[in-house]
Parts: sequence; C-alpha cells; structure tokens
Amino acid sequence: MARILVVYKEFPAPSVGHAGGQAVFQLLACLHRRGHQVYLVARLRRDEAPLVPEMASFCRQVITVPHHNAMAGLPLLAWICSYLGLRRAAARAMREIQPDVLHVEVTQTAISLLGLPRPRSSFRPLDVNWYLLEQRAAQQRGWRRWLERGASLLFRRFEPWLCRRYDVIAPISEGDRRLLAPGCPKRPLVLLPLELPGALAQNVDPAVAGEMNLLFVGAMYRTFNVQAVQWFLREVWPRVQAQLPAVRFYIVGHRPAQEIRAWHDGRQVVVTGFVEDVAPWYRAAAVFVSPMLVGGGLLQKVVDAMAMGVPVVATAVSNHGLGATPGEHLLVADDAETFAAAVIRLLADPPERARLAQAGQNFVRERYDLEQAISRWEAALLAEDGAG
Repeated sequence: MARILVVYKEFPAPSVGHAGGQAVFQLLACLHRRGHQVYLVARLRRDEAPLVPEMASFCRQVITVPHHNAMAGLPLLAWICSYLGLRRAAARAMREIQPDVLHVEVTQTAISLLGLPRPRSSFRPLDVNWYLLEQRAAQQRGWRRWLERGASLLFRRFEPWLCRRYDVIAPISEGDRRLLAPGCPKRPLVLLPLELPGALAQNVDPAVAGEMNLLFVGAMYRTFNVQAVQWFLREVWPRVQAQLPAVRFYIVGHRPAQEIRAWHDGRQVVVTGFVEDVAPWYRAAAVFVSPMLVGGGLLQKVVDAMAMGVPVVATAVSNHGLGATPGEHLLVADDAETFAAAVIRLLADPPERARLAQAGQNFVRERYDLEQAISRWEAALLAEDGAG
C-alpha cells in the first residue's frame, strides 16, 4: 500500500460544516479503508480545533496551519501568510514523510504549491474557473462584462497549464473532464467525484407531508444560489401556482439572504435557513428544482437529489458537469415557460415522477460511485510507480 499525502486549503472531517470538507473526508476515509497510509496537511479555522481528533483514526499524521480567518491583522496579509504557511507545511511533510503520492485538492491549494519538488502527484480541481467566468460575463453589463471575459481568457490558459504540473488530473465531473481534456492531452483525466449520500435515502421520515412539494437546497448566502432562486420565484413560480394552487416551495439552506427571506410566507413559500439534516427534506420533495443560471463542476445538490430518488428539473448549466441525458435521467429547461411546464408535468404525473426518479438514481450510482472511481484513480496513479 502507498503513503499518500493529501494537501487541502480547508480542514476535512466527518462533522465539518462545509460540503468540501466532508467530500475530502470521504476520500480520506476511503483511502484508509483500502489500507493506504494517509497523511494530511490542511488549514484550520478558529472554531475547527475540536475536529482534529476526529481525523486520528483515518490519518497517520495531521498537520495544520492557521486559516486566514483565524489570523489577526490585515485580511490580505493574513490571507498571504496563511497560504505561505500551507506551502511550508506541505514542503516539510514531503521531506519528512517521503510520500509515494501527493494528492492536492482545489485550485487555490495547487497554486500555493507551485514549484515545490514532489513525488508522483494528482490534482482534483473543484471547478473549471474559466468556464464559470464565461458564464458570469454573460450575466454582466459594461466594464464588468469585459473584466470577467478578460479573467476567463487568462484562466483558459492558466488552468490547463496548472493541471499539467500533475501526473494525474482528477476532475469531479464529466463536464469538467471534457473542458480540461484539450489542454491536457498527455495526462490521464480520471473522474474522481464527491461521495454520494447513499444511505440517506433510506429509513428517513419526510420533513413535511404532501405531494405538491418543490425543493431547492443550497447555501443561501451564495450569489449564484440567490440569483437562481430569485429567477425561479419571479419567472417560474407564478406559472406553476396558476396551474397548481396547492403547490409549495421549500428553500433549504444556511444563512438565506434578505431578498430570499422576503419571499417566506410560511405557507406556499418556506425559507427554512440552516437544517441539521437535509435528508428529510429530500424525502418530502415531489420535485427538486435547480434553476441555476451560472454553475460549474458537479452541482452536488443535483447529484444528491437524484441519488436519493427525487426527480429533477434543471437548467442546462446545472446538468453540465453531471452529463445526464435530458428526458431520460432528468428534465432540462432554460426559459421560464418551459421550466414551469416541466415542473407542472411532473407534479401532475406520479408515474412519470417515479420513472424519472429511478432512472436518475441509477445514473448517478453507476457513474459517480466513489469506490469505483478510486480504483481507477489508483490504477492511473500507482501502477507506474509500483508503490505498495
């Protein structure tokens, strides 16, 4: 088995409060189950110190440096010092541990490690940033549009170059793999998705009763989620209500922005804020909606809904990373009228909901199973090295 050093700009743990940290924890746990010796270098926020002991069972050694949010002084200086600390800690770990493999999570981490000598290595970018910037540019006007386009052109060159510093590139979605492949022709691109919420779909009581429940899940302080929900409420929701007056829309997510809270009436539009467990809300949903106008990588909210057997209506950009077949695994619509018609069609047709839910669940479990993905990752990364 191999000695694997994982470097990540956040701290992963079973009970960490952000999806990225939970996803990286699942990767570490899976590597540990396979018998690899796992080492971790990560930044630690001020309130995350109690999480460090949680990783003792999964990692031979955990090395932390302060997150910039845990450092005093000017924010920009703290940010620079924090990433320099991460770089120094990773360099020291590579010297002392002599790992067989270095695995780096997300673009910011990879940038901070540029130029360091390293063993055979892999890199999992969370998003393709130039693709996101292109979409953002389309939403802007005037000088902001040109600024976003300029940044997109810069990243279109920089990101493939950054990926080519690594022996194996591990995008989280089929969409990202297609975007990165032309710029990385001599590097294996191995799909390494986030963990599916498998067992959450079973033995969970729904949060609310009824068959006319629509659901959106997401961090409701994030700009793209706020924009998506606002568009749905303004453009799609009135059309759905006009046909199905009993419909209800549940918006579940941490720290909802004021413009989202303003829609809450407690009857037909319910803004929950943070919930401890999202599984009951998925179980209560008849249809999951993903009206994202900007998105990249793999939208975990869509994967989770499909994995838990909830039929999905989504924009094309929501399906970009997933790569599901519209009409077979989910319904795709980009204008308000078509989106509303798709939602109404599913709410009015339980057999069609059941068919789409089963097809979507089968798709994500076959395509995005983490254990199978790690086997492919091991084959690409460890075969030539002969570690173990």
